[in-house]
Amino acid sequence: MRILLIKPETVGVFSYTCLVEHEPLELEYLYTVFRQQGDHAVIYDRRYDLTCLKRKLAKVRPEVVCITGYITQQKLMIRLCDEVKAYDPGIAVILGGSNVEINYRNYFESRADFLYHLSGVANLAKLVRYLRAQRSGRKVKADALERIPGICYRKDGVWTVNPKIYESPEDLPVPDRGFFYQNKRRFRYLCFRPLALVKNSYSCRKACNFCFCTNRNGGRYACRKVEHLVDEIALLDVPAIHITDDDFLVDEDYLWEFIRLIREKGVRKKFLIYGRADFIAHHEELMRELARIGLALVMVGLEATDDAELDSYNKRVTLRENEECIRILHENHIFCAGLFIVHQQMTKQDFRKLYQWIADRDIIPTISVFTPMQGSAVYPRCEKELLTDDVTKQDLFHCLLQPEHMSVRQFTLEYYKLSLKLMWKNRKSALYAENNYLGAMLYILWVLLVKAKRKVWF
Repeated sequence: MRILLIKPETVGVFSYTCLVEHEPLELEYLYTVFRQQGDHAVIYDRRYDLTCLKRKLAKVRPEVVCITGYITQQKLMIRLCDEVKAYDPGIAVILGGSNVEINYRNYFESRADFLYHLSGVANLAKLVRYLRAQRSGRKVKADALERIPGICYRKDGVWTVNPKIYESPEDLPVPDRGFFYQNKRRFRYLCFRPLALVKNSYSCRKACNFCFCTNRNGGRYACRKVEHLVDEIALLDVPAIHITDDDFLVDEDYLWEFIRLIREKGVRKKFLIYGRADFIAHHEELMRELARIGLALVMVGLEATDDAELDSYNKRVTLRENEECIRILHENHIFCAGLFIVHQQMTKQDFRKLYQWIADRDIIPTISVFTPMQGSAVYPRCEKELLTDDVTKQDLFHCLLQPEHMSVRQFTLEYYKLSLKLMWKNRKSALYAENNYLGAMLYILWVLLVKAKRKVWF
């Protein structure tokens, strides 16, 4: 079958920056598994490919279109689905990705034929084989669709939801990186460029109430064998690797074996990971050895500067552990990419205090606005208080709850003042060494022109 794999363009604030850009790993997995079963697949990354959708459809002539995206891209995914169906109603459209996995009911009003609400790709491949058999006229069993886990489809005009199953990333194929190598100069995290992604686990063992990642894979954490992880890393012709686990620092024995195998295979790369402050605080020697094999940056959820606020997020981390984490990363020359949350109970004085606390420490911060994201544990409690139901605003940069001590406009102003002041303070950090600010301004202009073009030429 001919299959078009669509990654929608970025929406919101991030569409105006080229400082963090990731390869479309999810589509590379689909491309690989479809090619392995004899299908012809094409990746259409609308972040860079300016070919309009109709022209791409005319060129590829797909029988199936798969569209993936995040919660902020929900409206765009539905719009793309509408455009595909307007072009040819006979094309089977499948929607997937993290938001569909958690919030698949949001897409019941779309014109999609199927919704895929699993983390892995094996059952999506089964669905495509079913469609191939159906289109070829071969006889298929009456309950064939019912036997495919993790899909939603219409039966007699009503959506049927097949149950989820627990999956393991061990079942993922080694992705074909042809698309990545053709475009690798695009993919980066600030000064780490080119940067490849490696998927190693599903879900997360922790339960921070603002995060919906812990609910993926039915809420069950699953991880690859360490030797398989290292084998994939060793094959990559790229200087920097982002291991995409929501928390890579989970198991001490696993990490010691990771260190041993990286050394044994002579791998020389820089590693970027997500990790928790409490683990780092209690494993100083392990962090030292990880630094020696290339760990260069840890994105760590510090979130707040007092224990009461940390407890409110169900972080199960103390301020003392946060402080110890910062010290250990600093002493081992590992960038501490600290993630913080500003919340609607803050006063202007609280914003100033947060700035000073971060500025006094060796942290490269990212500040997010507290966002009750649909699918997180905190969402049901806050749903009725949301100022808007526009999911494109759930990007961690918008104030979705009424601030207690100022207007929404004032809160937003304080948030951007804080972020810009911290960015200016850290402007000479080695992490920003490759930033081309003139190039960044030209990129913003380019994005504006592309957005204007797509208003009339989708």
